[in-house]
Amino acid sequence: MDDVLLVGYGAVGIVYAYIMQHSGRARVTVVARSNYEAAKIGQIVINSVAFGKITDFKPDRVVASVAEAADRLYKYVVVCTKALPDVLPTSKLLAPLLEPSYTHPQPTYVLVQNGLGVEKDLYARLLERDPSATPQIIACAVFIVAQMSGNTVTNAAKAARLEMGVYTPVNGVHSTAIAAPSNVTEFIDMLKAGGGEAVIVPDVQAAKFNKNLINVVTGITSGLTRVPVPFYLKAPEVWAKSHSFLQAVGTEVVAVGRALGFSEKDFPSSTAEDSLNYLRSLGNDPYADTKPSLLVDIESGRSFELEVIIGEVVRAGKSLNVPIPILEASYTMLSIVQAHILRAQAPTPNISKAE
Repeated sequence: MDDVLLVGYGAVGIVYAYIMQHSGRARVTVVARSNYEAAKIGQIVINSVAFGKITDFKPDRVVASVAEAADRLYKYVVVCTKALPDVLPTSKLLAPLLEPSYTHPQPTYVLVQNGLGVEKDLYARLLERDPSATPQIIACAVFIVAQMSGNTVTNAAKAARLEMGVYTPVNGVHSTAIAAPSNVTEFIDMLKAGGGEAVIVPDVQAAKFNKNLINVVTGITSGLTRVPVPFYLKAPEVWAKSHSFLQAVGTEVVAVGRALGFSEKDFPSSTAEDSLNYLRSLGNDPYADTKPSLLVDIESGRSFELEVIIGEVVRAGKSLNVPIPILEASYTMLSIVQAHILRAQAPTPNISKAE
């Protein structure tokens, strides 16, 4: 049985820790911070459509930091944190595993994170650490509906699904499709054994770009209006107006994807409308309080995934001369929100009055 390390013990991380441990194929160590005590004594509750109600989930091992976890060989390191390159780059988050003092062979890193370009920083650091070795990073398009309240995770979807492939950097966001090696197929087999869903896709970056369209549309709309997703998708009093805006945002994302070289097969022109139809199919209550994580973070005064979800698309579009006025304006407005949050998080200078 292999050791697996999971970093990021929030709603998504808890679900995947359970899946991997439930598979019977991994000894799971988790890095838990704010919920360390609850994780340590098995007070995490999972309410899941797929797995039922688990009232006492306890990982095999719980540690408080990556440094504490860096005491053994891991086959996989699964990262389920939010991707915040402007706040805490992944290479800094995982630094104890990347230092010369960590003498075990490097694991395969699995980045279960929303957004685009989330692999770049870690890939560069691994190359810097050992230029002779090809970094082993599995990129994922993440499809999961999970929210956390206190020590309870609600997993509302029928399954947690990953579309996966090896990260191979080519021309920024886009990457080439290559045959999946055994470390990918074995990880997928483990997830399936634990009740998860996972598939290998021909071009994982196309899959991520496709999924990111949903995050862009809901992130921008909820982030700027502070309104839960079902209201602007289903409430009869606003749908006619919101539909045209949502479709326009999605159409700009599709234009950027096409300019990046994603094929019609991998990233259809209908993706914008298809994504809206998919979102509208989730649940029936237009007044439900379902919020994207970006809005939850804003309301909680936490930094949010601006750069990897929206910023990467905007930068790609501008570099390729794709007209994206709505995306650019939205990115600017949300950048102001992010800057205000980061300012509030910064330590207050100790300015003493001169005598």
